[in-house]
Amino acid sequence: MSKFRPLFSCVSILSAIPSISRYSRLLALTAILSGLSSQPVQAANDWSMCQAPLIHYNPPADTSLTQILSDSLISEDGKLYRFEGQVEVRNRNQSLFADHLQLDRPERLFSASGDIRFSDSLLSLSAGQVELDDNRQTARFEQTEFTLFDNHLRGSATKILQLNSDQSELFDVSYTTCDPGQNTWSLHASRLLLDQQDGRATAHHAVLRLKDVPVLYLPWMQFPIDDRRMSGLLNPTLSHSQRAGYQLNLPLYWDIAGNTDMTITPVFFSLRGTQFNTENRYLLGNSERPHSGQLELSWLDDQVSGSERWFRRWTHQSRLGEHTRASILLQKMSDSQFANDFQYLTQTLDAKLDSASKDVDFLRSAIRLDSTLGGWNSKLLFDQYQTLNQAKAISSRPYKRLPSLDINRQFRFTDSNFRIDWKNQWTRFEREQSLTGQRLHITPTLSYPIEQSGYFLKPALQTDMIQYRLQETDGSERSEQLALPLLSIDSGLIFERIASRDRHWFQTFEPRLYLLQVPYQDQSALPDFDTSLVSENYASLFQNNRFSGGDRIGDSRQASLALTTRILDKDRRELFSASLGQAFYAEPRRVSLDNSIDERKKSSLMALISAQPGSSWNLQLSSVFDQQARQAIQNDFTMRFRNQGRVMNLEYHFRRDKLEQSNISLVYPLSPQWGLFAKRQYSIKNQLPVQNLFGLAFESCCWGFKVLYEDSTDDNFENRDQTLYLQLTLKGLSSAGKDINSQLENAILGYQPVF
Repeated sequence: MSKFRPLFSCVSILSAIPSISRYSRLLALTAILSGLSSQPVQAANDWSMCQAPLIHYNPPADTSLTQILSDSLISEDGKLYRFEGQVEVRNRNQSLFADHLQLDRPERLFSASGDIRFSDSLLSLSAGQVELDDNRQTARFEQTEFTLFDNHLRGSATKILQLNSDQSELFDVSYTTCDPGQNTWSLHASRLLLDQQDGRATAHHAVLRLKDVPVLYLPWMQFPIDDRRMSGLLNPTLSHSQRAGYQLNLPLYWDIAGNTDMTITPVFFSLRGTQFNTENRYLLGNSERPHSGQLELSWLDDQVSGSERWFRRWTHQSRLGEHTRASILLQKMSDSQFANDFQYLTQTLDAKLDSASKDVDFLRSAIRLDSTLGGWNSKLLFDQYQTLNQAKAISSRPYKRLPSLDINRQFRFTDSNFRIDWKNQWTRFEREQSLTGQRLHITPTLSYPIEQSGYFLKPALQTDMIQYRLQETDGSERSEQLALPLLSIDSGLIFERIASRDRHWFQTFEPRLYLLQVPYQDQSALPDFDTSLVSENYASLFQNNRFSGGDRIGDSRQASLALTTRILDKDRRELFSASLGQAFYAEPRRVSLDNSIDERKKSSLMALISAQPGSSWNLQLSSVFDQQARQAIQNDFTMRFRNQGRVMNLEYHFRRDKLEQSNISLVYPLSPQWGLFAKRQYSIKNQLPVQNLFGLAFESCCWGFKVLYEDSTDDNFENRDQTLYLQLTLKGLSSAGKDINSQLENAILGYQPVF
């Protein structure tokens, strides 16, 4: 045997070597055992607490050709080649080490034995024997151990067979994401068949072990190995609350067709009974005109209330053309407390309701069509409300709009500052036992804004024209109309000076004057279909109408004066700002919704303060102070801190005669492995807590858990509920229990889950 290691790179030999990486990558499919999870394994899992994976550095080859190093090469007929002694096969970032390697060039057969080690950028593996048949695209691996770097996954199999280009079979396979010697959890299967054409795997005798204790056994199961959907059981969840008892969710996913699916979720309550929920999704049309929607149904014969409780919701979105879109929202609910009692549903529902309250008094349904054509924007809307709280008087219930049509256009002239905003709205209002009718509201606005670096001037002339055709409850009809001009001038100056030469800070001083002239006209005969008085705040100082909706045009001869100062850094980022403003009235304001007259000479005093003392801090303060009554109408204070996983929020909210609450929440890492999160929302007015949360999280290399305690009340502070949640996460596999992360994201601003 020679004393040097020859390099064999003859093209006639190497052209017969199969692509080793193609066969080795079938081992990556063992990671699909994570398909047991109802939630996809996130690639962003934090593996920083794990030991560094053993990665063999493979120096890149100088050529794209495969190179072979060995102690000797034997070939008697030029067809069968045998490499012996410390064989190395290299191709770019791939390398194979073996004691023996044999290549049958005509048959394109490749086999290796001895101490076999393969590695590339995806994985590394060791095996006792490898056989590859490139013609039939089959492979055989014996006594294999492998490591997937990106997933921090390691495992083994006694035998791996690639049956053809699509099917592979593994025997006595197991894997874990834990560090070597720390098998906190592991998953085993006696036989695993992978079918890439169907996108699914079939496992026999699958066992999940925590340490060495088997906790879950499935004699047979199928699950997806790619992003194609597949029917099956999703993750069950378990929780407990005082009002519902123990709660067990067993979701079942049904892949009905390529464009439709359904999730069926029976929920077993120890106190309430069994609730049945379904979520049905569909996707129709094509990429140019897609149509998608979702139907949600829920039903429960509630043993606590002694009544049937249900919820139905259908949402649909369509693109009918390049400039036309349509949407549908149809929903009904059995009672106003449904959303509060079943929070696992309302976590997605609350954001879609038009009420910030947990208890829902009115539930909206709507059909909407939007179109843009020739510069005109149009909206056709049908909407109505289901009255869930029958104690609400008819006069306080919202009107139906059947329909409402908006047609708007903005005109901009390139050679002039003149602008025209033209708005048109026609609405038909309906409500039982009430005044009904039609309203046409036309609002053209002519403006000439001038904006420069040191000042701005924005004069505007608007005309509000309203016409009604009304029908009284006794059947009689009448017409009303109104036309009023609104003249406004918004102006301001911007002065700037150097506040700190060392820090390169700048300070601005910005006086602002807003003038508004709206004549008075008696509007007491006009209905109130959708109008309310805008609450006083800093922004309302610069609005030309103190009413929202389209039934009132507020008379006013006012001058709003505001002063603002800002501190800016060298990059013009705002570090601090403070604004103080007030409106002064030349005469009483007589237009109202209750025939009252506002005789104040000036508005409340408005103040806004914002500060960022550091990159991690943010402070906001707003206040509305009634000088006549010498007391605050509204106060809001927030202080937020966020830095390196630490979050703290302090809040105080006050509305005179309505609300006074404090809120403190935090997320604090106690150590690299332990974290704490808490929230206390307290009603000072009622001297009762609104929501208390306290929880702990533990995270290690391959597993973690969260526990959360919640103490909450309803809007009337009459019913309290205490709930305990537990979530166990096996990294790279699945999570079991309540989805605490989504609950904390809604409750604590700035919370970001790590696992």
